[in-house]
Amino acid sequence: MGAVWNVVKRVQSNVSLQGRCDADVAIVGGGITGTTLALLLAQAGQRVALLEAERIGCGATGHSTGNLYATVSLKLGTIRRKWGDEVTREVANARRTAVDFVQQTVDRFAIDCQLQRCPVHFALTGSDTALEQSLDYELETSRLAGLDAAKVDAIPGLSGLRRALRIEQQAQFNPLAFTLGVAQAAQQAGAQLFENSPVRDIDAGRGVLVTDGGEVHAGQIVHATHTPKGINLLQTAMEPYLEYGVAAVAAPGMLGPGIHWLLDASCSLRTYEASGQHWIVAVGGKHKTGEAPANGQTHQRLRELLTRHFNVSDFPYAWSAQQFHPADELPYIGGAGHANVYVATGFAADGLTWGPLAANIIADQLQGVASDWAERFAARRFTPAKSAGNWMKENIAVARHMVGDRLGIEKVATLEQVPAGAGRIVEYQGENVAVYNGAAGIQAVSPVCPHLKCLVQWNAADTTWDCPCHGSRFRPDGSVIEGPALLPLAPFGPS
Repeated sequence: MGAVWNVVKRVQSNVSLQGRCDADVAIVGGGITGTTLALLLAQAGQRVALLEAERIGCGATGHSTGNLYATVSLKLGTIRRKWGDEVTREVANARRTAVDFVQQTVDRFAIDCQLQRCPVHFALTGSDTALEQSLDYELETSRLAGLDAAKVDAIPGLSGLRRALRIEQQAQFNPLAFTLGVAQAAQQAGAQLFENSPVRDIDAGRGVLVTDGGEVHAGQIVHATHTPKGINLLQTAMEPYLEYGVAAVAAPGMLGPGIHWLLDASCSLRTYEASGQHWIVAVGGKHKTGEAPANGQTHQRLRELLTRHFNVSDFPYAWSAQQFHPADELPYIGGAGHANVYVATGFAADGLTWGPLAANIIADQLQGVASDWAERFAARRFTPAKSAGNWMKENIAVARHMVGDRLGIEKVATLEQVPAGAGRIVEYQGENVAVYNGAAGIQAVSPVCPHLKCLVQWNAADTTWDCPCHGSRFRPDGSVIEGPALLPLAPFGPS
């Protein structure tokens, strides 16, 4: 069904890469980060080639919440506990600058993306002492960070509210419409944008990126892909998670404007309006990638929540988005690995704001301009005291999946033993096979992720094969959706 942002109409299509293209900077990824960087560099006179595996904005950006804010989804108190007061102020200032940059970009290029300023709410509907204390700390932290924050006891349209923290002057928009507008501006400034051009190999030393149809030769390479493509040490410092979204047809004014995090329900709510149609959006159901509930009911639980609170019944949209949580709670932006390679990753659930900030930081670095934020979010930073706990947890989980997922695989005499509508890893003729028995019949591929050889796991809600180790995701036919994997799951062909 896709995300609600897809109501926007694409006004142009970009060709796939064919043959050789020479550039100063090659950008991998056509989301909010990559297109913004392409615009900034093209305006500065750089030769830019952007490679998008599918369509501009269709990845993490087009499956996001459409929310922009100076705080963070896990609350600024999380940053403050780990990093202290000064860094908390720095984070809020950086993100506030990014939100303002988005506003300025919309105004400058007249991008029709329904951008509007609105409040953020962290809300409680039940009685939970720990969450109430956390909310008090978040109020104190938000004010310390210079945000306009206050306690409130009502949110228009949301019944059963116990208490909430309100932060003014945040924003919402259609992220796909914004990204398409930025991409158009980047092209007009001289950037070359190639769609349906997945990168299959990257030779950083030679500055060569290979696609199915051609090659880009560039002096500098930027991974604007949510997580770096190929093998990168930063992948060991991030935990991949999936979160789900649904949108229901709504009456005007059903819920007040703003970003509404329901802390005790672990979900967020917002409304969206375009061309006279109104929707109410719920996002939640987060779990580790590759550890999806077997019943596939993540979207259904969100539908039930909206029905319970707002008595809606028509749900035309459902989607999911992946997040990469950094070990020390801050994103990784800038040079990493080879001297000519840059990354923008570790955005957790806050990428719509981190992305434009990352684009500005990397654009400055590539032009030799000092950046206010480069050192704080440097991808090469070394923070063992702040990273160790999450780093150990993630890499223990990776080791567990590397070994445990290969145990207890069911043997079958025929692939048709996999139930209709189900995806299973089975042993068939002495080989492990990832099998989906769908409407088009049996689709069988290797279950071994080509990234680092973990076994993928079935996600019934999304009908995908997800790698629990570093977040690569694949369609039933094995083609890559996202993540570090450059190549698809190998086709299965029994002897």
